[in-house]
Amino acid sequence: MRAITGIQLAITVCFVAVASGVWAEPAWQASVSVSEEFNDNTKEERHGEEDYVTALRPALSYKNEGGRLEFDAAYRGDYRYYARQTRDEEFNHDLRAHALLDAMDSFLFLEASDVYRLVNRDRTLGDASEDDGTTRLVQQNMFTISPYIAPRFGERGSARIGYALSNIWYDDEDMDSKDIHRGFVDGEYGLSSTAALLGGYSYTVEVSEDETVDRHIVYAGGRYAYSENGEVFAKIGPHFTRYRDEGSSTSGLYWDAGLNHDFGVVALQILTGVSFEDDPDTADTYERRFGTVRLTKAWTRTTASIWTTIEDYDENYDEDYDERDQRDGDDGESVRRTVLGLNVVRELTSRLTGTVGLSRDFRDDSDDTRRWYANLLLAYAVTERMNIGCYYRFKDSSSDDPDEEFTVNRVGVQLTMIF
Repeated sequence: MRAITGIQLAITVCFVAVASGVWAEPAWQASVSVSEEFNDNTKEERHGEEDYVTALRPALSYKNEGGRLEFDAAYRGDYRYYARQTRDEEFNHDLRAHALLDAMDSFLFLEASDVYRLVNRDRTLGDASEDDGTTRLVQQNMFTISPYIAPRFGERGSARIGYALSNIWYDDEDMDSKDIHRGFVDGEYGLSSTAALLGGYSYTVEVSEDETVDRHIVYAGGRYAYSENGEVFAKIGPHFTRYRDEGSSTSGLYWDAGLNHDFGVVALQILTGVSFEDDPDTADTYERRFGTVRLTKAWTRTTASIWTTIEDYDENYDEDYDERDQRDGDDGESVRRTVLGLNVVRELTSRLTGTVGLSRDFRDDSDDTRRWYANLLLAYAVTERMNIGCYYRFKDSSSDDPDEEFTVNRVGVQLTMIF
């Protein structure tokens, strides 16, 4: 399925070909960072080896707004060399690109995106972060192209009707790629300038080497801006999933809801929902139910935030299929992940900024893995286009699985030039 990268290139060329008639003034930014780090456990394992790590990180971003074509892209490379050869040299990439073309009078649109990034091999570990090493990560590419129409019905009604094709592949030949076909209808009816009713339906087909999955989602809901400082939205409805090759199915409740409110003293954000996530290790799709609460407070020179996130990951099979699995010694997997975090950014002087972060990550599964993360960063602006920083990162993992028992200490300095 990686041959689809040729299609991606062709689509990119097409966007560039029509750009001359639709571009507005673009904006470019480039930077390069060089760092030297001491890491006392480069492989994140019990009794791990220490090493000195030299890293080179080039970055380039581009943004175009206005006209008929909106396009933005950001790339960041990460080359690492291990002086004592405890690990092979690495060159990882992070690319986020998005384009939206108004093909015909704000009625017909073509949207495309590509995300190439490091992800956890085990999806139930959550999103990858800079506090993690790369031993448990893999490069994932997800390309999506979506033509759709956006008809209007009078002054208050609008809809978006279209099709999206997504392709997921991994930079590891042992991991399965996947194509996702999705047809969708999303509608909105404005009750007033601050309130609207929402409704929609989607039909998704996921195709991988071992499995074909059909999924239907129907939802209804609304959004309401109840004040200048507050807004709430909610979508809710049933979902139904059928596993063609297994002859099984499952159903459940889908929702997507949130609240944003600025109290003046502190800003509150609440998000909750259901999503369907691809797991690189197993090629299965997890149903992810999540809830996040974040409080943010800004002073003149300091910004602080605290948050908590709870995620439940479940495989989706019907009761008959679960019983067959249990007889074979496999009762499926259900994981709850809970994260508590704190982050403080302080402008110590006009040039010196300090950042402190602390988080606790707990997975309630067969191994009961518990992790602490802590980081401290000092950044000094030498000039408007040059800054130097030093950092310390700590990671502690404890678990019923001996392979997940380890600690990591990382100390480094970094120089960044912006062009």
